[in-house]
Amino acid sequence: MSSSRQAARPSIPKAAGKATRPRRHMETTLIHGDSQEHYPHGATLPPVMYSASFAYDSAEAMEEVFAGRQEGAVYSRIANPSVQALETRITAACAARGTVALASGMAAVTLALLGLLKAGDELIASRLLFGGTYTLLHKTFAGLGITVHSVNPEQPGEAAALVNARTRAVYLEAIANPAMTVPDLAGWRALCDRHGLALVLDATLLTPVLYDRERCPVDVAVFSASKYLAGAASVIGGLVVDTGRMDWLGSAALDFSDYRPSGEFAFLNRLRKRLMFDVGPTLAPLNAFLLQTGMESLALRMARHCENTQAVAEFLAGHPKVKQVYYPGLPTHPQHALCLSQYGGRASGVLSFCMADKAACFRFLDALRLTRRVTNVGDTKTIALHPASTIYATFWKHEQEQAGVGEDMIRLSVGIEHVEDILEDLAQALSA
Repeated sequence: MSSSRQAARPSIPKAAGKATRPRRHMETTLIHGDSQEHYPHGATLPPVMYSASFAYDSAEAMEEVFAGRQEGAVYSRIANPSVQALETRITAACAARGTVALASGMAAVTLALLGLLKAGDELIASRLLFGGTYTLLHKTFAGLGITVHSVNPEQPGEAAALVNARTRAVYLEAIANPAMTVPDLAGWRALCDRHGLALVLDATLLTPVLYDRERCPVDVAVFSASKYLAGAASVIGGLVVDTGRMDWLGSAALDFSDYRPSGEFAFLNRLRKRLMFDVGPTLAPLNAFLLQTGMESLALRMARHCENTQAVAEFLAGHPKVKQVYYPGLPTHPQHALCLSQYGGRASGVLSFCMADKAACFRFLDALRLTRRVTNVGDTKTIALHPASTIYATFWKHEQEQAGVGEDMIRLSVGIEHVEDILEDLAQALSA
């Protein structure tokens, strides 16, 4: 990681009375958090607290926790010490106000948006979305009375005409999956600031390593922790991060009057004390443990993912059987310069490419020897799939086209194997 990137990261706000010190580098923060935690019995790893409920020494102490005046766990559906340890580590890594960890990435997207929207409200969202997010917004949210407007993420100016008194937020993907388009976050920030809207970013493909609070000026960052964090795709989890930019109580478009006593933590408390309490998308303590321990090597793995993907993209771009490669790390990508400036010089570990037709895609997939045919991204292993016949199989043709998905497309999540072995496998499959 370059020294310029390290210097650019902001300091984490300190509690009153604590001595301030320089911001630690990302690699160190992912291993130690913002401070050296002390676990019971001198353990160097956080304990896994498998308890549904927790006892208190007095009614007064329990009252303080329920009132939100003191941190603590009373019931694991809402808060669990193992999950809180993960949330603390993520908050430190993102230099954020706070984090709520959830059972899945889709749970994170759902609660983040339901924390901002209610029946009758409107959301402006990118038309280039992951399949599960698209159905959530256009099918499930429609049934809840929430209107979603699909827009081109490359043109924030065009969305201005859609803003009205019922608009509450904008939702984007940091790198569209699988279209690989990159939005101009500064342009969207300006639009949201003019109208008091919340800017929500699915930063899954960035992970906290490529996400930077200054370069990514968003109010809420959402991560599918199932990708990259644990490493070997062993667990499911999701994260909602309040970046600390938004004055929730001062927003003209958002109503947090019912959480005025929470002050700057109004959004986080609405998620935890209302939505978590009512819906219960609870992250398992063991999953929190595996995610937190996996994060210790995240910075090293992301560097290898990005390096390998860049090499794979360049190889595919020069292959005669590949029609087009979609990867922001290539100079030919329309948002190449924007991606590198927003995400610290890297373009993550996922790419898409097009072949002659669906039959060619299937022959390629069937010929793979090292690469796995798996519907996921962010694994340590290189994995591939045909989006149109899997994730987007239930979509109408026009919905696939709107998402940037064609019958001739392959999505590739590049792992951390030796790059020469990855390239050899791709080359032999292309020649099949």
